[in-house]
Amino acid sequence: MLERSISALRLICFAACTFLGSAAVSAEAKPNIVYVLVDNWGWGDISIQGGVTPTPHVDALARQGLRMTNFNVESQCTPTRAAIMTARLPIRSGTSRVPLGEPYGLTPWEYTLAELLSDAGYKTGLYGKWHLGDVEGRLPTDQGFDEWYGIKNTSDEAAHTSTPEFDIDAVTEDNLPYIWKGKRGEAPKKVEPYDLKARDRIDRRVTELSEKFIRDYAKEDAPFFLFTAFTQIHTPMGVHPDFKNFTHTGVYSDILAELDFNIGRIIDALDKAGVANDTILIVTGDNGTYPQGFRGGSNGPWRGGFTGYEGGLRTVGMIRWPGKTPAGAVSDEIFASLDWMPTLAAMIGESGRVPKDRPLDGVDQSDFLLGKSKKSNREYVLMYIGDQLFSVKWRTLKVHYKTVEDLLSPIQSYLFPPMYDVSNDPGELNNIFMDSNTWVFRIINKILAEKKASMAEYPNVQPGEDFKGYGCEVGGKGDCSARQ
Repeated sequence: MLERSISALRLICFAACTFLGSAAVSAEAKPNIVYVLVDNWGWGDISIQGGVTPTPHVDALARQGLRMTNFNVESQCTPTRAAIMTARLPIRSGTSRVPLGEPYGLTPWEYTLAELLSDAGYKTGLYGKWHLGDVEGRLPTDQGFDEWYGIKNTSDEAAHTSTPEFDIDAVTEDNLPYIWKGKRGEAPKKVEPYDLKARDRIDRRVTELSEKFIRDYAKEDAPFFLFTAFTQIHTPMGVHPDFKNFTHTGVYSDILAELDFNIGRIIDALDKAGVANDTILIVTGDNGTYPQGFRGGSNGPWRGGFTGYEGGLRTVGMIRWPGKTPAGAVSDEIFASLDWMPTLAAMIGESGRVPKDRPLDGVDQSDFLLGKSKKSNREYVLMYIGDQLFSVKWRTLKVHYKTVEDLLSPIQSYLFPPMYDVSNDPGELNNIFMDSNTWVFRIINKILAEKKASMAEYPNVQPGEDFKGYGCEVGGKGDCSARQ
């Protein structure tokens, strides 16, 4: 009897120790995630993709992981950030364009990447630009981030108080631009006015706080998620004093040099903290730069910027997870900013947290990023600007329903939409619509019909709407199996 009791005790102990050991391995194996987002970064702004300003830190990072030459975003700042955070087309979440003073931002009902990671036990922090809501309930610390420092909206605001037309008596204190900081559960606090002087220095402070976040949380047992959203490269064009005339080729080149330096500091911080091998590091842009010849940026061979052309769709995109993502790999397979939530959730073993009560447009690309598949799980990209569909890219073929050359140009509509083969015609100049290619419309029309039906069943959230969900569990985050 005693022997049997001892054997049973040993069995229980073994089982318990095995479980605890598995839990420890599982917790230990969960990687940190650092996402560095650059504002208005042209595909050709980095030297490894043809840029003339040296970007050695970014280039070195690209060689250490997977560089995606067909990384697709939305046409403007707000929609891309919404796509990253929700895996939903921005038209669904009421964030499909940059607002011009009207109510906007992600409704509290939306479930963000930061919330998913926080729920999975991650410490979360955002430093830099938010641009997904500027009122209570729609700030970073309302949407999954434990701490936050930066600006609510866009860097354009830094120039407001310096314009001759600015009238301090015509605006309220709440509408004056400030840099803010906040912690979850507390009201955010003003740090300092966001003016031209602060605009030149903010990315240095964002970098320093990102370094501190890495140092502090690298010592903790829990993994961390750091979202560093630089304010560069955005008007008004300014640069930190340390980089003024650094390149002797203009302010845009000086900004690129500063940006590369700051990214290098974040990479070094991971090395110094001893967590580089345990960290998924992502570096992307949020949309292409200003069209060629304007402000100095380069979208490489791709046409346009802030449009439905490839120069507005494609930007810099790379990922490194040492020993996991293939080193030195380059792929022209399609990847979209919409794909990050389901992909990262799969990579950390938390796919069960991805919402099932709402339509998601992102797809799990974990096998592609981890080198298990050379093919992407995505064949097409839809480009909405505002509530209008501008273009559809299916594989290498691109159809334009509307076009616009830049932010200030009129919109052109078509009786017969032009079609381009972007693999052989990056400038989208040779219309192949009449070259017996109308068969493609059957495929594209099926895609659009499915999206239309989905948006009819799950109506799009309107800009600024206080949306409460589709009638499922409280908060709209439950598993609505009837809709699957």
